[in-house]
Amino acid sequence: MRLMMDLPPYPYPRDAVTRPAFNKFRITATLGLLAYIACSSEKPADPLVATTIAANSSTTLTGAAGTVLSPGPSILVKDQNGAPLAGATVNLLVLSGGGTVSSSTVTTNASGIATAAWTLGNTVGQNVLNMWAGTLTAISFTATSTAGVAASLTKSAGDNQSGTAGRAVPVAPTVIVKDANGNVKPDVVVTFTVTAGGGSVNPATATTNALGIAVTSWTLGAAAGINTLTASAPGVPTVTFTATANPNLCSTASEHALGGTSNGSLATTDCQLSDGTYVDFFTTTLAEASAYLFRQSATFDTYMYLGALDGSTIAESDDESNSSTNSAIKALLPPGTYVLGASSFDPGVTGTYSITSATTSTDVAGCELVFVVKNVSTSQSVDATDCQWTPAPNLSYADGYYIFLKAGQTVTVSMSSTALDSFLTLIRYTGGATVASNDNKDTSGTKDAQFVFTATADDYYAIFARTAVAGQTGAYTLQIQ
Repeated sequence: MRLMMDLPPYPYPRDAVTRPAFNKFRITATLGLLAYIACSSEKPADPLVATTIAANSSTTLTGAAGTVLSPGPSILVKDQNGAPLAGATVNLLVLSGGGTVSSSTVTTNASGIATAAWTLGNTVGQNVLNMWAGTLTAISFTATSTAGVAASLTKSAGDNQSGTAGRAVPVAPTVIVKDANGNVKPDVVVTFTVTAGGGSVNPATATTNALGIAVTSWTLGAAAGINTLTASAPGVPTVTFTATANPNLCSTASEHALGGTSNGSLATTDCQLSDGTYVDFFTTTLAEASAYLFRQSATFDTYMYLGALDGSTIAESDDESNSSTNSAIKALLPPGTYVLGASSFDPGVTGTYSITSATTSTDVAGCELVFVVKNVSTSQSVDATDCQWTPAPNLSYADGYYIFLKAGQTVTVSMSSTALDSFLTLIRYTGGATVASNDNKDTSGTKDAQFVFTATADDYYAIFARTAVAGQTGAYTLQIQ
């Protein structure tokens, strides 16, 4: 180091040495700054920055596909002091669903809230959007889009077809409803209206399902010709279905005179049943209550029907006996007009046949098959040649009657006798279960029987009129009401 004596000589005394002027200035300024700091209690403010973000709206939203979500997703941005931060930049990014945002960024308002103008994708489904500020973790919003308002109604099936007059068309008229973006629209009420041909629809209104589809059953008018049907829904153009009604061969019948013979031929142009068999119909008028026998004979295996004029079933027959393929029906009937159906056992069979009819014995004997209807009253007798109800040695006998009942139909059957202890049993043809029975219809000491039965299914039911005591025979009266 240098010693003081090594310094160059000064032109003035050493004890009067002072620092250069610039050193004085620096000292003065420094002392002034220190004095200011010492006298002030404020510090310079730190800049405000986005420190936290949180969802301001629900993160699970719904809206119509292709539309701006309202209300839109929003987040709340706060600064390091926990206060809402205005003017912060929030980033937006659509992750899935095909939607768009009006801008890739949005600025928070005075309340620190930023809201996205989010247009959902055109296809129904899930949309996802992320929103974040700075380097903070993004918040995801999920929006499930649904179909918009109905914009179109189109025919899906059942147009320009033909069918049998008076019957439902083979293909049910079907429409599909969509929105403007082609998304199927459920829960739209479609109205079906017959506009020509005189037919009917069921149902007249149908609500579109999850696939946007509505269907109805269309029965054509009774006359041959053009039928039209419209389908309409609010806010969309109407569509029209067209069908041609062909003559109904199943609604025409020839007349058969009781006691005579009617010849016919099954052909591919005849009425065809659902099992593939052809059938010709005849009407016959009976002047009085009696027992009647109807027969159909042919070289093929025949099948014969008997019905009421309203189309309800009375009887049917395949083989008249174990050794014959001809058909025969014996029935106890009140006066009126009835329908006979001449058909075949096997589907697709054609060929000639003949039907005959006549009155016959009212006696139900030898365990024969006899059909009845409501409003029949007949006098009969239990004989030892009738059906054996119980085996030897306690033999008892019964007469059997078959009646066809529709579900919900009620029948009252009564058996009265001064010679017998009457007993009635009703057995369903399908399954063979006993569904009703009665020994004494009351407790007054009578031996007459009666039951009231309501059918639970369409089927034939066998009424057995028998005795409660083994070995009894004798006359009785059976009434079916």
